[in-house]
Amino acid sequence: MSVDAGASMAMAARRRKKRNLNSWLRESWLTYRHRADRCEERFDFDWRAIPHTRATVVNLLLAGNPNGRYLEIGCAGNELFDAVMTTRKTGVDPVRGGTHRQTSDAFFAQSAGERFDVIFIDGLHLFEQVHRDVVNALAALAPGGWIAIHDMLPRDWLEEHVPQISTAAWTGDGWKVAFELLASPELEFRLLSVDHGVAVIRPKVAGARLADLGAALGSERFSYLHRHFERLPVVDYAAGRDWIGSHGALHSGEEGRRSLGMTK
Repeated sequence: MSVDAGASMAMAARRRKKRNLNSWLRESWLTYRHRADRCEERFDFDWRAIPHTRATVVNLLLAGNPNGRYLEIGCAGNELFDAVMTTRKTGVDPVRGGTHRQTSDAFFAQSAGERFDVIFIDGLHLFEQVHRDVVNALAALAPGGWIAIHDMLPRDWLEEHVPQISTAAWTGDGWKVAFELLASPELEFRLLSVDHGVAVIRPKVAGARLADLGAALGSERFSYLHRHFERLPVVDYAAGRDWIGSHGALHSGEEGRRSLGMTK
């Protein structure tokens, strides 16, 4: 089975979250309460129409190293964790899923010295936590490894708002880390427009550091992202795949290229 086909099957198995009356009433009240944060602008991404998911991206990053060491932060129901095609998997979640029942902060503190080839961050969707997870992931990354972050492209102010309003889809404000990446010359990244936004990060040097823009971005909301969106290296899956491939993360040879949809 190809990487893309496996990811498409995973996407087909997903179910949209349903909102009951209590959820609807709660959202209505919070929308009114935080009406000062309202932003009429939005992005028109239709994630269900894009036949690629975070599983596609993770398996792409592991394609050149099928026995690579994989770490997932935030596993929940193991939707992604079970779809990752390597046997050397570690999953961290304080509630359910994965292999370790603890917070990411506790895991990184207890696992100093352990290294991973691909680290996927999908934990608490708050800027401060995502920033901390990336910093810790950089320290735990093996040479030549990759970091990916989920939920980096909220489509409107309700999906992005902190504290959380929407129960149907909530990305939080982890998108602010993308602007920290822009300010980090030792890191290179692309923001793939698939599955609510997946940022893929590649350190340029050993010991690469993430800029800290907490003081400048901490209070910013969705409107800031919308105004400065053109600054971000947002690419579709095909362009992101080519960028990843240009850094040697993919299978060599015609068979490997066909499995990833890279042949004409």
